[in-house]
Amino acid sequence: MKARSAQIAAACQCIDHCFGFAIWCEDFARHVDPEDMVMGLDRGFDLISDATRLHSFLAVRKMDEFFRGAKRDKDDVIATDLGIDPQSVLGNVGSNFLTTAERTSINKGAAHLTDQLFLEPESELELDEILKRSMPVFARLTTELRKADTAKEATHWLDKTDALLKRVEENAKRKQDEAATSPKEAASSGKASS
Repeated sequence: MKARSAQIAAACQCIDHCFGFAIWCEDFARHVDPEDMVMGLDRGFDLISDATRLHSFLAVRKMDEFFRGAKRDKDDVIATDLGIDPQSVLGNVGSNFLTTAERTSINKGAAHLTDQLFLEPESELELDEILKRSMPVFARLTTELRKADTAKEATHWLDKTDALLKRVEENAKRKQDEAATSPKEAASSGKASS
């Protein structure tokens, strides 16, 4: 595989990893049997949940580095290496993928061992908000990565990432629809029981 295609494949995998925690929640966590937790699997569940959340935050941080204009190390891969204009891909997100506060929070809570432990329940909401805001960015990025893959050697990874983004979008829509119908169902069942 040519170096450029390998870089594109790595960028796709990084996008995918941003959603590791979301996939854990969707595919595994919601199917856990409470009986299993009583039987001692709660520690393993918590460990994997925390690990996927940390992994997702680190992938988000890598994406922030990818969109920044300067390399920290010469072997870092950034958007401009692939002929991608970061600002056009970021669109209305701003000049950086992460806000300064988000980056600081991820650095202190996930990327470095500090007094600020990051695994508070609120961090799930922070990750979810970053990913919701980033969906259009990821869609534009995969389009640009396809253009950059002139050798067509990264098609497999691009297809997997596109499929994952579509799945995440469908899951978000399903949850939104469920949330919209739940209050209506609760109201109608309340009327029926009166």
